[in-house]
Amino acid sequence: MQAIQETSEAVSPRERILSAARKIFLDGPPEHATMDAVAQQAGMSKKTIYREFKSQLELLGALFYESLEGMGEFPPPKPGDDIEIELYSVLVRMVTYGTSARSMALMRLLISEVRRYPELLMNANKQPKGIPKELLANWLSSPVVRAKYQIEDPEDAAAMLLGMVMQDSGFKLIMVPTATMPRHLVETRARRAVSIYLNGVRK
Repeated sequence: MQAIQETSEAVSPRERILSAARKIFLDGPPEHATMDAVAQQAGMSKKTIYREFKSQLELLGALFYESLEGMGEFPPPKPGDDIEIELYSVLVRMVTYGTSARSMALMRLLISEVRRYPELLMNANKQPKGIPKELLANWLSSPVVRAKYQIEDPEDAAAMLLGMVMQDSGFKLIMVPTATMPRHLVETRARRAVSIYLNGVRK
C-alpha cells in the first residue's frame, strides 16, 4: 500500500491523518482497518498519529462527526411548501446517506470498538448533536409543520418515521458488508411512511 503523496505543505498533519483514515477505515476491507495501515497511508509514524488522536476510538469519533456534517442541512419547510413532499425528500436523503457504504463501514467499526471498550455503552444515551433523529425532530417541530399537523412528541415521531423506512434493513447492513439498501426501496418505504404518519396527525 503506497503512502499518500502530499504536494502542499498547507495540509495539516491532522488532515493527512483523516484523509488516510477515510481510505483505510471507510473504503478499504475491514481486515486492513488498523492504525498501522493509517500510518502507512498517511506517510507518517504511529507516534505522530497518536499526537493528534489519542486512540483509534478518538480517530473514529472524528470521522463520525465529519460524517454527520457531510449529511448537510435540513432547513425547515417554508409557508406554501407541500409538507408531504418535503418530508418525503428529507427522509430519503437521510436514509440514503446513512446507509451508504462509507456510513455503514464506519458504523461497523464503531460497534467493534464497543466490544473492545464496554464502557462506551455507559454513554449510549448521550447522543451527539446532528444525528438524523434529532435533525428530523427539529424539522417536524417547525412552525409550518405544527400549523398543519398535531405532533405531540417530535422525537418519537422522528424515530418512528426512520424506523418505518429502515425496518430490518439496518441489521442486515451491519452484519453483511456487501449488503445494500436499494434506492427504490428507500423511496417506496419513505413514501408509505410519510403518508401513513401525516394522515394520522393531520389537524
